[in-house]
Amino acid sequence: MDLIDKKILCELDLDCRSSLSQIAKKLRVGRNVVDYRINKLEKERIIEQYISTIDLASLGYKTYRIYFKVQQSHDQEKFVEFLLKDYRVVHCLKTEGYFDYTLAVAIKSIGELDDFLMETRSKFKELIKDYHISILIYTKIFKLSKLLLDDKENIVKTRKISGEEHLVQIDEKDKKILKELSQHANKSVVELAEKTGLSIDVVIYRLRELKKRLIVSNRAILDLNKLGYYHYVIMLRTAQMTRADEAKLDAWCTKKNNIIYYGKRIGNFDFELNVAIQNIEDLNNFFLELKKGFGALIDSYELIINSKLLKLNYLPF
Repeated sequence: MDLIDKKILCELDLDCRSSLSQIAKKLRVGRNVVDYRINKLEKERIIEQYISTIDLASLGYKTYRIYFKVQQSHDQEKFVEFLLKDYRVVHCLKTEGYFDYTLAVAIKSIGELDDFLMETRSKFKELIKDYHISILIYTKIFKLSKLLLDDKENIVKTRKISGEEHLVQIDEKDKKILKELSQHANKSVVELAEKTGLSIDVVIYRLRELKKRLIVSNRAILDLNKLGYYHYVIMLRTAQMTRADEAKLDAWCTKKNNIIYYGKRIGNFDFELNVAIQNIEDLNNFFLELKKGFGALIDSYELIINSKLLKLNYLPF
């Protein structure tokens, strides 16, 4: 990829609903150039899909991260099929390392979490060897330009904080629009109107209101492997960390170009760093710097690689 490709990807990361003309004007290239480049990136599967990120807390949902370790000798196809079909599973990854699958479930009560775990563990009791659960405190997500363009200014894209949010009420018309956007966030207003059976004026109005109240972002999902990176997840368990230590870690993660997002959690691990790594030397250097700055605070850590995105759909209904 050249610089134009990288800049286009960064624009789609910020808002994949931007028109070709808007992107072309911003990058000072022709509209046809942008159109050709995007089509090429889609055909090469560098761009995998376009999604809308929804503020689930404002719909009354809590999000839990569940890590599963499975018996490798068992057939996993039915397990994966179950996870992909379950509406409560909004994010599912095949991983390599101690854990084999990582998923996010969106539910409205601790009882529903118990129901999900009981159902999953009983259905696959011979397969599941171990599992861990964590609760989101916050996640800080950085713009793709931080990684691809070495951008050092205004790099925070969003910060999600778990808590009691002001509940947003939506009706069936909103749900129709959200269901289309959830997996095809780049669809035009005309396409959305055709798919939902709503008028263009209604779609425009509803989109504007949903963006104010519920839609966090519209972005392209990329295959990091095809960009020359491996997606590592470093889960840290810390000891005696103060607020000042946490602020120091925050500043370090913000400064590091290859940290694409990180979050604080309650569970077996306290922090989860998501890092784009190019090779083993890159990984070694990352750990050297991490241990140099925070070695006294790190009690232990677990390292996994996100090898395949199996599901990403922020609508748990």
